[in-house]
Amino acid sequence: MLKRLTFAGVAAAGLLAFTSAPGAQQIILGAPQDIFLTVTTGTAGAPVPDITEIVLNLGGYYRINLVCPDAQNDDTGFHFEMPELLANAHLRVVSVQDIEIYMQGMTFRAIECDEAGAARFSFHPMRRGVYEIYIRDHLDPPQEAFVQVVVE
Repeated sequence: MLKRLTFAGVAAAGLLAFTSAPGAQQIILGAPQDIFLTVTTGTAGAPVPDITEIVLNLGGYYRINLVCPDAQNDDTGFHFEMPELLANAHLRVVSVQDIEIYMQGMTFRAIECDEAGAARFSFHPMRRGVYEIYIRDHLDPPQEAFVQVVVE
C-alpha cells in the first residue's frame, strides 16, 4: 500500500512539474471538442470535404468525426491519411460506430469509409504546425482532396 501511495505521489509531482514549468504544454481534460468532417462524392466520384481548414489549440482535446454519408462499397468509398498530424499528437481513442479502441498514444496509418457511416478519433495536438488530412477515392490515379489542420 505504501509503495502505491509513494508511486502516486511521485507521479503527481512529476505531472505538476511538467505542466507548471515555463513554456510547458497544458493538457485539457474532460470531454473532447467534436469536429465533423463530412466527405461527399462529387463529379466523377471525387471526394468533396465540407470544410477546408480546422484550427486547433495546442494541448486541446479534440475528436475528429470522419463522416461518409454516400459511400456504398470499395469503389465509392474514401481513404483518409494524416501521418504528420498523428505523429505530432497524443492519440486517445479510435471509434467506428459503437466500437471504441483505446490507443493511448499509439497510432494508426489510415481510415477508410467503404460504406456509409462514420469513424472518429480523439487526440491532443502536441506540436504547433500546419498539417494536412489527405482524402482520396479508390481510382487509379486517385482523385484527391485536402483539409488543412492548423495547430496554434
